[in-house]
Amino acid sequence: MPSKKDASTPDYDAEFDLKNRPPQAGETRKFPTGEAFFLSPLPVPTGQIPVDLGGSFVAVNDVYLDVGSSNLTKSFQARLCVMLPTTLIFLMQVVLPVGMGIAGELYNPFGRTFWYYFSDLFLFGLWISLLGGGAATLLGIWAVVTTTLAKARTRPLRFHRQRREVCFFPDGSDEPVICPWEKMVAWVSVSSGQTGVGAVTSYTFGMAVDDVKNDKVHFLLRGALTPLHGLVQWESIRTYMEKGPEFAPGVAPYEGLHTFDKEREDMREEYLYKERSALGVAWWYVSHVFTLWRFPYWVAEWDHGYSMKAMPDSIAAWSQAIPPEEWAKPSAELKEESVKIEAAFAEGINFAKYFESKLVKID
Repeated sequence: MPSKKDASTPDYDAEFDLKNRPPQAGETRKFPTGEAFFLSPLPVPTGQIPVDLGGSFVAVNDVYLDVGSSNLTKSFQARLCVMLPTTLIFLMQVVLPVGMGIAGELYNPFGRTFWYYFSDLFLFGLWISLLGGGAATLLGIWAVVTTTLAKARTRPLRFHRQRREVCFFPDGSDEPVICPWEKMVAWVSVSSGQTGVGAVTSYTFGMAVDDVKNDKVHFLLRGALTPLHGLVQWESIRTYMEKGPEFAPGVAPYEGLHTFDKEREDMREEYLYKERSALGVAWWYVSHVFTLWRFPYWVAEWDHGYSMKAMPDSIAAWSQAIPPEEWAKPSAELKEESVKIEAAFAEGINFAKYFESKLVKID
């Protein structure tokens, strides 16, 4: 999960002080720009349907779940980077010379030919294409490569359901941090801030990994459209850990050359069943010719293969399945609290209301 910082993102390390003030599920903590609602530690059911929003489940099996970043937008990024220079070249080498050549021949009092105007403007367009197209191409290559390299430096967060442990690698480090699953801290927060154009409200789904060895806490933050989006993301992880992969979302799809083939087949089926016009089919082919046909999807496939950074040997061994008799068991506290909250859900009480009523009883 990539870290997200902006004008409205608080300093969670300073605001939460998780080392000295460990939170509880259902607790709300305020900070200067907003508030956070904690979902754990003690990962009890939330009552939500598990959905992997954003395609973050990059590996799912009977032993572990990897939460990271898929490449679902990489082909679009590559197509956009290709389209800028190719469109510029087409405009300067075809549209402008031909258009001005025709206009000059039709409305030229000097009797000059189409080729007179075409040749001059073609040469002019050639220089613009070389300079502008070259700059756009370099900018596109830089954008594609740097985003892939950035993703490759970050290993996914690995949840081992048989050990009931979580493995995290700080950015740029090959030293893993192993945290017990039931002590994992998760929350959703709302923050408000000011930018140059006005007030901004942002939502964040966050998780924290306690690094006991180095006496620090690592924060993993991801922007969310709404607090509910963060809640269902956490429920997806929790469902996998507590119930298994058959009850949780599957691995996120990734883009590659197969994506192009599927999109073309879908386009043909849409035309066959009159869901796409002949003009729409023509536009599909023209737009893909302008973006170099399969090339962006090859870039996406390269990104997927390159950025899926392998785990060190020690964690590869840690990630292996263990005999069922050695599987870690849920704590008695988690079992008891899960039964209570499931009973509350059956009575129509939601996750937040359950903890509100619990706090009232405690008071």
